Amino acid sequence: MLSAADSGIRQQAVRRRRAAAPCLLLLAAIGCGVSNTSDSAGDSSPSADAIRSEVERGPVKVILEVSPRSPRLSDEPQLTVLIRSEPGVRIEKPPFGTALGDFLIRDFQEPVPGADGQTQVLRQVYTLEPTRAGKLTIAPITFRFHDERPDGDGQTHTLESEALTVEVSTVLGDAAPSLADLRPAAGPVELPAGGSHSGQWLAGMAVLLAVAGAVVWKVRRLKTPVSAPLSPQELAWLELEQVVERRLAESDIKAYYVELTGVVRRYIERSTAVSAPEQTTEEFLREIVQDAVFADEDQRRLQQFLESADLVKFAALEPAASDIEDSFERAKEFIRLQREETQEVAV
Repeated sequence: MLSAADSGIRQQAVRRRRAAAPCLLLLAAIGCGVSNTSDSAGDSSPSADAIRSEVERGPVKVILEVSPRSPRLSDEPQLTVLIRSEPGVRIEKPPFGTALGDFLIRDFQEPVPGADGQTQVLRQVYTLEPTRAGKLTIAPITFRFHDERPDGDGQTHTLESEALTVEVSTVLGDAAPSLADLRPAAGPVELPAGGSHSGQWLAGMAVLLAVAGAVVWKVRRLKTPVSAPLSPQELAWLELEQVVERRLAESDIKAYYVELTGVVRRYIERSTAVSAPEQTTEEFLREIVQDAVFADEDQRRLQQFLESADLVKFAALEPAASDIEDSFERAKEFIRLQREETQEVAV
């Protein structure tokens, strides 16, 4: 049995624990929140299967990471751009188009900006597609920022990242055949000893003379030489060379895009039943999708190429030098891919 004094002491202890419980819960919640913020906004640890570059200038630090380190031609590597800046610094994010160096941009994600203590964190994730195998380059990217901090200089500065080189392998990888696997040439074979071969030699000469006479007679019958007709792909390559020789990209950018899209449309008309030059871009793309003329990926490439060209031809858009070169490369890539698919089907 508890005495009256012991009972009073016990009741006071219970009341103190009940009063302290809300404070403990509040402190626990604050501690958890701080820990989560720091973990989510901090720099990601460098991955062993990634190419990483870090540059820093004043209050801004930029981290670029490409993974995987050695993608195959069929892969879609990711480029992650992480921009860390101090409070009061305004960042101008670089405006990427549809390509980044030797890679095409297939997807883009930009999570909600976060913070790591007093540091602002911006993140951008690009899904890329390599245009060929070999060493591909992501050219340096220029970032602009305005120093609007209370103790800053109030000026606009630029920060340029380092160029990244990515080694893209083919689908075959190490299974690709090598000339080192070929066996060396066999040595000379001795003919068996025998009698005179003058009769065989004379017969062989007679056959050669007969063949030569038939060839000369056939050539004389031909009044004019007949050359094999050029394929749609060969005609398209010749037209692309003429576009380059005329240097329209320097004198009349609108005429340049008209000629460039005309080469692709005429190539499609020669190789398919679609009357591409007589249709608008919208009508042509609708017929391409309905008739399933090309594969889905080729349809998407063609749509991006024609729609970007229409912005220059009809919306008076002034493309940058990189956009002009990218459009020309897209036209060549579309024709080249279609030629390779046609050859595979023929085989």
